Amino acid sequence: MAQSIGRLGRGFRLLALLLPLVAMEAQVLAGGRPAATAAAPRFDAAAFDAKVAAMMRDWRQPGLSIAIVKGGRIIHERGFGVRNAETGGPVDAHTEFGIASLTKSFAAASVAKLVGEGKLEWDAPVTRYIPWFQMPRDRDTNEVTLRDLLAMRSGIGSSEYSFRRVSTDRRDHVRRVRYLQQVHPLRSEYLYTTDSYTVIGEVIASVTGMPWEAYAGASFWTPLGMARTNADHRVARADPNAASPHLTKPAGFQPIEWIYEDEAAQPAGGVNSTAHDLALWLQFQLAGGVAGGKRLIAEAPFRESHMPQTLMRGEGAKDGPDSPAEGLRFGSYAMGWTVQDYRGHTLISHSGGIDGFRTWMGYLPADDIGVVVLGNTDQGMMPLAVMRTAIDDLLGLTGGPDWNRFMLDRAQRATESGRKKLADLEAARIKGTQPDRPLNDHLGTFADRGAFGTVKVGLDAGHLVIDAGKMRYDLEHWHHEVFKARPRWPYEVDSRNFFVTFTVDPGAKISGFDFSTGYSFKRTD
Repeated sequence: MAQSIGRLGRGFRLLALLLPLVAMEAQVLAGGRPAATAAAPRFDAAAFDAKVAAMMRDWRQPGLSIAIVKGGRIIHERGFGVRNAETGGPVDAHTEFGIASLTKSFAAASVAKLVGEGKLEWDAPVTRYIPWFQMPRDRDTNEVTLRDLLAMRSGIGSSEYSFRRVSTDRRDHVRRVRYLQQVHPLRSEYLYTTDSYTVIGEVIASVTGMPWEAYAGASFWTPLGMARTNADHRVARADPNAASPHLTKPAGFQPIEWIYEDEAAQPAGGVNSTAHDLALWLQFQLAGGVAGGKRLIAEAPFRESHMPQTLMRGEGAKDGPDSPAEGLRFGSYAMGWTVQDYRGHTLISHSGGIDGFRTWMGYLPADDIGVVVLGNTDQGMMPLAVMRTAIDDLLGLTGGPDWNRFMLDRAQRATESGRKKLADLEAARIKGTQPDRPLNDHLGTFADRGAFGTVKVGLDAGHLVIDAGKMRYDLEHWHHEVFKARPRWPYEVDSRNFFVTFTVDPGAKISGFDFSTGYSFKRTD
């Protein structure tokens, strides 16, 4: 009896978890344009703009571009601040930004369109379309599906701070996926990784005969009138109305050269766009895949791509799906979008971040509203505060957090945590040491299992360097046989630095080295 009662209790708890997800799915399944909320308040654009202007001052944000969609039309769009903190230039709704992982919604939509046309299947193995693809574990190679990759449940780690820049092109990068760490078993848990969407780009190319970005342009950007959307940072940065990316420095935000550092990962984070163009994209989402009276994505696959697929919990979700302080519950990853309950409303959204750009985009299907916020710094909390403030104003929600203060506090805690980690690392450094072997003994040719392939250790201006493909890493002595590696790049991002530890064999010869990112190399000469 006790066991039966226990099972019954667990059943009720599971039902309590699933019912809100079913409700969210029902809102997505409704499709098309929902009826307007009965008590929807009038949006006060001037009051909202005043709030954003105050946030700009609090965060010392150089520039920001926003657009708001409601009732099937763009009701507000504008820019704040400047494109470049040094040279100025006003931001407007047509200023180009790197939108980073907002790109994933276009990749998922491309698959949904092809599913509707019978050219792809959600649950077909990836190897059906690119037979040469391999997963880190052989047993997963013929099992992993398009849905697994799109729903962030493949379990593979990320190449972001390792071999991505070494890859010669997208196909070469996808070939190297087999050397990633299998962090979790396939389909066991949510784990966000950009590399799965890079693979999706190759799948799309294999069945369309054109690069993913060309397909996305022909399928969506052109039909929707997204004239200022592209997937080439060189085109975007040359535009006279392009924002400059900025990095946080002690003296404030510093403009940097606009370089999309992950060229191989275009389907995951390489699109550039404007607040106005993305408002057109949100209109398309709210209309259920229809634009100008024409259906661009078949109804069933459009709905499926917005369904909760993977519950965002476990290590990969960091804080988990629930955050009572933020009014968030039941967070799930769909395909190129997250789906969650926000203060009693279904919110479908995504964030994006590349060097010097942070972006947020979201819409509430039952309320027929959408918001996009594009920022030209590396501070992601500020655009999120703006998006949530806009949503609360549009819905007339009161009694919630002051999102500006909430996110300022969160950003400050993150900054302090980062400083402490760096201080702890410096404190652990053994001062006054020298390499155990002369620098010339470190020179030579080395190789790993294939992620980086063959690399060379050489000397440049008296310090060691590692040449791996098109990348060069400058090594700064840390202590004993440990060196700090800095990718040679027009600007430095501290999170991309790592450590290299050389190994000495019993014959006192340098026999190899290990990257702190998890890759090992053996001497081959």
